[in-house]
Amino acid sequence: MSGLIEKNLEKTSLRRLLIIPFVLQVFAAVGLTGYFSWRNGQKAIDDLASQLQQEASLRIDQHLDSYLAVPHQINQINEHAVRLGLLQLNDLEKLGQYFWKQMKVFPIGYINYGDAKGHFIGVERLNNGELRIVEDASESSTRDNIYETDNYGKRVRLIESVDVGADHREEDWYKGAAEAGKPLWSSIYQWEDKPEVLSISLSYPVHNLKGQFLGVIGVDLILSQISQYLRLIKFSPGSRIFIVERNGLLVASSSREQPYIVVEKEARRLNVFNSKEPPIRATAEYLRDLFGNFNGIKSARQLDFRSNGERQFVQVTPWQDKYGLDWLVVVVTPESDFMAQIDANTRTTILLCLGALAIATVLGIYTSRWISQPILHLSKASQAIASGQLDQQVRVEGASELRTLARSFNQMAQQLKESFTELQKTNAELEIRVEQRTAQFKKAVQAAEAANRAKGQFLANISQELRTSLNSVIGYSNLLMNDRALSPQQAKGAEIIQRSSTQLLTLINDILDFSKAETSKVELELSDFHFPSFLEEICSIIEMRSQEKKLLFQCQTTDDLPTGVRADEKRLRQVLMNLLGNAVKFTDQGQILFKVSAIGTENAIASLPQQQIRFQIIDTGIGIDPSDLEKIFQPFEPIGDRERLRGGIGMGLAMSKQLLELMGSQLQVISQPGQGSIFWFEIALPVVEIASTTQANAIARVKGYLGNRRKILVADDKQENRSLLHSWLDPLGFEVVMAKDGEQGLTVARQLKPDLIITDLFMGVKTGLMMAREIRQTDEIKDVPIIAVSASTAEMIEEASRRVGCNTFLPKPIDEQKLLVLLQKYLQLEWIYEGQ
Repeated sequence: MSGLIEKNLEKTSLRRLLIIPFVLQVFAAVGLTGYFSWRNGQKAIDDLASQLQQEASLRIDQHLDSYLAVPHQINQINEHAVRLGLLQLNDLEKLGQYFWKQMKVFPIGYINYGDAKGHFIGVERLNNGELRIVEDASESSTRDNIYETDNYGKRVRLIESVDVGADHREEDWYKGAAEAGKPLWSSIYQWEDKPEVLSISLSYPVHNLKGQFLGVIGVDLILSQISQYLRLIKFSPGSRIFIVERNGLLVASSSREQPYIVVEKEARRLNVFNSKEPPIRATAEYLRDLFGNFNGIKSARQLDFRSNGERQFVQVTPWQDKYGLDWLVVVVTPESDFMAQIDANTRTTILLCLGALAIATVLGIYTSRWISQPILHLSKASQAIASGQLDQQVRVEGASELRTLARSFNQMAQQLKESFTELQKTNAELEIRVEQRTAQFKKAVQAAEAANRAKGQFLANISQELRTSLNSVIGYSNLLMNDRALSPQQAKGAEIIQRSSTQLLTLINDILDFSKAETSKVELELSDFHFPSFLEEICSIIEMRSQEKKLLFQCQTTDDLPTGVRADEKRLRQVLMNLLGNAVKFTDQGQILFKVSAIGTENAIASLPQQQIRFQIIDTGIGIDPSDLEKIFQPFEPIGDRERLRGGIGMGLAMSKQLLELMGSQLQVISQPGQGSIFWFEIALPVVEIASTTQANAIARVKGYLGNRRKILVADDKQENRSLLHSWLDPLGFEVVMAKDGEQGLTVARQLKPDLIITDLFMGVKTGLMMAREIRQTDEIKDVPIIAVSASTAEMIEEASRRVGCNTFLPKPIDEQKLLVLLQKYLQLEWIYEGQ
């Protein structure tokens, strides 16, 4: 058999041998393509109809949810306003103006309020968009006064007075909500004066804080807007969308048919079975026949039926809300809407296939003329290799030259395949190495992040413990310094204790700030402060340190410096104290000059003018070698002899540089060994109005206050902290009551009702946060001012204190001056100063 075939092939020309199989294959491909195109088109109709109808139903559901949620939002806003006392229901004129403004914001048709006495106020939207106020201020009349308004909702003139013939308290929107005692939708109804308007009202009963019924607020929605939205959904030419109640009355539809009919000059709502739209009427009848009535439709269904000889696809979806609405959303689409496109696609496919068949046949005949030797196999194989298909082998046959060429080709293809395989192997190994290195890097990064977090937590814990102890040390040292009975030597010792404690506190702050800076967590805390007093305080401290080393200290300021500025006072003081402290430390003789000058104005930010301020610190100290100028700004790299470095950890300049960069400035330095150093920086500070500091400076000399004795509750689990506050406040005339934890503090507060509370945030039994929250929930003491104090300076702690109701926050160690300012603010005190 094989021999016979070979003999027949030997007699067949190469052209015929190439053309016939080629044409047969193309013909078979064309036929199968056309057949499967038709079959797939039929199947695609069902899928497409289902997807489009589901999408349309989903869009309609979302629109109904959104549109019908508006009345709830309005009523809730109004009810909350009434409960908060922001809206007075007995002032009908202001209430009407308030409703008028809400009508300007929300797309609703009517908003009204009627009380139990018979008063009524409402705002109506006309067809042209204008608003009218309708009022019945009488308890017995049934006449509504209609007013024209200006652009602010104020009444301009009385348009007319209409006798509506009924008391609003007998209408459904009022009675239903009043009897139910909860929000309620009314039945869909038509306006008496405008029967073409279909409307639905959401009524909301209003009660006072004692639960007594006051009246009902109602919001009307115009349902024609739903029909307008349905007309915008055009996913096929013949589709119809309609919304119907369970009783068969039409709510809205995508057709131009009105949802009402006029019978004997009276408008009546249209039953869907009486619709003049055949698709809508036929679909409603089909659903009724299938389910018995519309109440039998419990879930979304996709159906199909035939009408007038044509298949119709139906998607019916129940839509409900918790306030009583129960509608059906129906989407009906004729099959012809989809078949038109499918038929067109099928015809196009067949034409393209026939064209491809004709072109392929012509090209096959034309190409066969140029083929005279079996080199075609080698050509195709070469092209396959060139395109990346390396697994190519050709049959060794034909003449001697062709056999030699075939063997060479096969050998070349094999070598290429082996080379490519080796290359792929090498690439795979490289990818594995890259993944391993990447995993190692990620692990190292995670370990570094964990170490940073552990370090930050450790520093925060150490800071809290040190601040707790320093609170007592600094506080009692201040008390000792103010004690006039101390001898000069004792006063000096108290001053040394106070200064050393303050230096330790500064060191703690530097360490925390540097830790935050390493993780980019330092944030500026802007505040308004008195700039001259700020500079005077710094200069007084540095002058005292300079006198100890018998150095001349000068503070020079220009007259054009602003009085009030807005900046991070704490960070700016930290930078200046670091720079001036270094100047004192590294200067043995001569002088230190601190110059502050205004050098120009900047563009205003947030309507505040800005002034460029230059700070210069000039000393005659030991100076810095030029080779060390870069090192001095590196952390823990102190420059100088070992004796001078005692008392510092080499972090001040590094921290100062980072803080200034955060403020938008740069720290500059010029220095020569033996000639001293000049450090300077410039910063733009917003200029603000600020009160005189006379009273603030005088607080240090407070000896009492005018008026009745005030009672202050101090809650802290540390006896020394309670004693310190008692020592501060008792001499000033305050009655100080103390509690050792939040539970005791809450009990004392309820019994004694203090004028102000100072509480630590973290105590045993019950924390200060819990105590503050419960105080704010106790009516008789919910308004008492609360000052939160804590040794933790984390921002989240201060935020947590404000969330539970604390008025303000003071970090430990407590600044006595700041505490007195807060007492004056919250207790509205008038201080008595020494000498008065």
